[in-house]
Amino acid sequence: MGKVCVIGSTNLDFTVRVPRLPRSGETVSGGELSLSTGGKGANQAVAARRLGADVQFVTLLGQDPMGDRLAEALAGAGLAPDAVLRTAVAPTGVALIAVDPEGRNQIAVAPLRPQP
Repeated sequence: MGKVCVIGSTNLDFTVRVPRLPRSGETVSGGELSLSTGGKGANQAVAARRLGADVQFVTLLGQDPMGDRLAEALAGAGLAPDAVLRTAVAPTGVALIAVDPEGRNQIAVAPLRPQP
């Protein structure tokens, strides 16, 4: 397979499986919490790497424990760390995800947004 360059986001996903998705203003208690690597860019880069491509992934993470965790996960997925950039100006992006038994979800994302 060839070479692929992905430029995109990486987030720490906080996912809770719930018996049903909440309505506006409602709290639904769920089961277990899982933490995983997410973000459109990270998902594409990891998928291409798993398919055998030589992947260069350019992303920006905060200099915080969540960024440390994600940098380690990306390296563990076979992505070279040289284009994983870090910043102290903003925290690493996160996604809060509720998933029902049918696989439907609600997602809220707080992306990394460095301020000028």
